[in-house]
Amino acid sequence: MRLLRLEKLATLTALVRDRTMRLAVTGLSQSGKTAFITSLIHNLLSAVGRPARLPFLRAAAERRIIAARLLALESNAVAKFPLHETIAGLAGDPPHWPPSTIDLRRARLSLHFSSAGLLARTLGGTAELDLEILDYPGEWLLDLPLLRQSYGDWSRASFDLARRGARAPLAQDWLDLLARHPAGSAGDSETAWQVHELYRSFLAACRTREQLSLLQPGRFLNPGQIADASILWFCPMPLAPGRQARPGSLAALMEERFETYKRGIVEPFFAQLAKDVDRQIVLVDVLRALNAGEEAFADQRLALETILAAFRFGRRSLLRWLFGARIDRVLFAATKADHVPALQRDHLETLMANLVTAPTLRAKEAHARVAAAALASIRCTEDGTDVIDGRKVDVVIGLPEGGEKRVRFFPGIVPVTPPPAGFWGERFTEFPVFQPPRISSAAGAGIPHINLDKALDFLLEDALA
Repeated sequence: MRLLRLEKLATLTALVRDRTMRLAVTGLSQSGKTAFITSLIHNLLSAVGRPARLPFLRAAAERRIIAARLLALESNAVAKFPLHETIAGLAGDPPHWPPSTIDLRRARLSLHFSSAGLLARTLGGTAELDLEILDYPGEWLLDLPLLRQSYGDWSRASFDLARRGARAPLAQDWLDLLARHPAGSAGDSETAWQVHELYRSFLAACRTREQLSLLQPGRFLNPGQIADASILWFCPMPLAPGRQARPGSLAALMEERFETYKRGIVEPFFAQLAKDVDRQIVLVDVLRALNAGEEAFADQRLALETILAAFRFGRRSLLRWLFGARIDRVLFAATKADHVPALQRDHLETLMANLVTAPTLRAKEAHARVAAAALASIRCTEDGTDVIDGRKVDVVIGLPEGGEKRVRFFPGIVPVTPPPAGFWGERFTEFPVFQPPRISSAAGAGIPHINLDKALDFLLEDALA
């Protein structure tokens, strides 16, 4: 009788502890989302046979992960994450990086593990974690503030940005066309499309030529699947504070589409994000912004603050206020940590932490957690030393993409706080694009990384306890 009761208790414990965890992965363009998810899945699948791949993920280090397998998606409503294609590219000769994320994608992974708790271990209890991973362009997060802005307010803020700094010369063609089609002119779809196209080209140039990040609306550069593309055919128009667009005017047409975009695209996406996600990681290419210069770094910081607003915890959380979000852990990770030597990785993590200091404090007050990390999802360099001007310095050694010979690369000193004005006298450094390592496509082989296991432990540690 006693044995039967223990068996029932073990079964009940497993039923209670089996759960689904939904992890969202995002980041601004070229931050390494696809590489992160590929490495996460491939390394978790290898955790049973090669737990040393993830030494700082406690469940792996303690050999408590019993089995791991990739699951089929339950529906085709969201595209499948291209894991096998990405692995094939990394296993090729030569290996190559995967293309960027341009739409919503999902993957599902099942982890069967034994509990870390004494009672469950005594009873021989095990549990199942169904890990759902949602991959989406980080630019879409930049649209959350639009939900609380009127068209006029958004337009005025956009014009203010467009006329400053590196944006100003890039915006000139768009502004010249707007001057020929003022806000009060007749609103027709052809003109709206032409003006929209020049505005979208302006945003694209800001991203590719100046490495700027705060580019709204986010779907102008990463539209995803939108049934009616004309919803996007709008742009800011000059409207004085307190003035309404004249009915039938170009400004009225733009405003109508702006509101349709918010109702039909932005609101449903954030409602889904709030409903479907428990944990979030935001990947940030801090080194790229440092390399691009003062304005690009400041703009990335402004974009980060906009994204952070989506994940503020407590009653003031915009996601929670609008949609009842339940996200209780967010990790901000500076990527490409393998581009700097070991000591500089500590600097990079500290810089990332300093960029998210305020939301970390707010999270603690709301009994939630925000953390910062520096990681390389796919490590493509090794540490070494070199002599520069008679002085021994730490460097990284890797093969530049398309190159034939490995190089020693000295990245300079990564600041631990947002740099002051005097830092920007010269460009920080010019980072090469390193070729990824050629990996084995065999299940369980794993992928070399830096600190991926620490990130996973923060995000999943309680679910695998």
